[in-house]
Amino acid sequence: MYNPKHQHVILVPYDFTDRGDCALEHAGMIARTANDEVMLLHVYNAESKARSKKLKITLKEVNQQLADRAAKLATTYKITVNYLLEEGSVFDLIPEVAGKLDARLLVMGTHGIQGLQHITGANILKVATDSPVPDIIVQGKGPSAHGYKTIVFPIDSSRESKQKTFQATAFAELFGAKILIFASTESDAFVRQQVNLNVQFAERTFGQNGIRYELSYEDPKGASFPKQIEAFAIAHSADLIVIMTGQDRDLLDIFSKSPEESLINNKGEIPVLCVDPLNSQFGAILGS
Repeated sequence: MYNPKHQHVILVPYDFTDRGDCALEHAGMIARTANDEVMLLHVYNAESKARSKKLKITLKEVNQQLADRAAKLATTYKITVNYLLEEGSVFDLIPEVAGKLDARLLVMGTHGIQGLQHITGANILKVATDSPVPDIIVQGKGPSAHGYKTIVFPIDSSRESKQKTFQATAFAELFGAKILIFASTESDAFVRQQVNLNVQFAERTFGQNGIRYELSYEDPKGASFPKQIEAFAIAHSADLIVIMTGQDRDLLDIFSKSPEESLINNKGEIPVLCVDPLNSQFGAILGS
């Protein structure tokens, strides 16, 4: 296993697709800003082998393609970029490599509801949930030149919201961003009190760290909370949405698409930072 020269590594699963390229661009932008290095990971599985067969290329040539893409990213962003070629399952290898490299961030491109090694919206949640680090999931929209300057931060009654608050703070500090808190509106008094406590904690944390923020609330007569989050983020030209995987409302409704899957495939193609309270590192993920 490769041992990074630098303390911090951003891991990018790469499948030679446009969405994979988009993930690399986001990772490159973050790495340049945070003085990190990027690691490309290509999982050589059944689909990758089928691609090689179709293009009539050898494993050695696949390795060279990875080397070329890594070199191009390094030149573009003036960062250190390395790559790994591993055989196995994307679901097993991605979390395993992230752990072995002690990566602090995973950036992945999703292909919506189709494809894999192209990782689909549904399957990418499995990877994100099993990941030992926070994950940024992107679609086809490349990073803005200014980075993540506007961050949408949904808040509900989840007790695990503190982890998400620290992650959002780290990104806001790195990019000099403004955080737009979007809180759920609850009819139940107890649940409403939990939301208020989470809002107070977020405001206190952002304030103590000099983070600019604004507070807005869900329209109780409007669409579902995830749909309102999406509309709010698009209306404010957000650069990043921060969510807790497994924590948004209606997740256990097996008859509907999960809120997270809906948000990671949002119509504005806004990148989504996923924080899993059970696996993700507690505390800031960026900076020295």
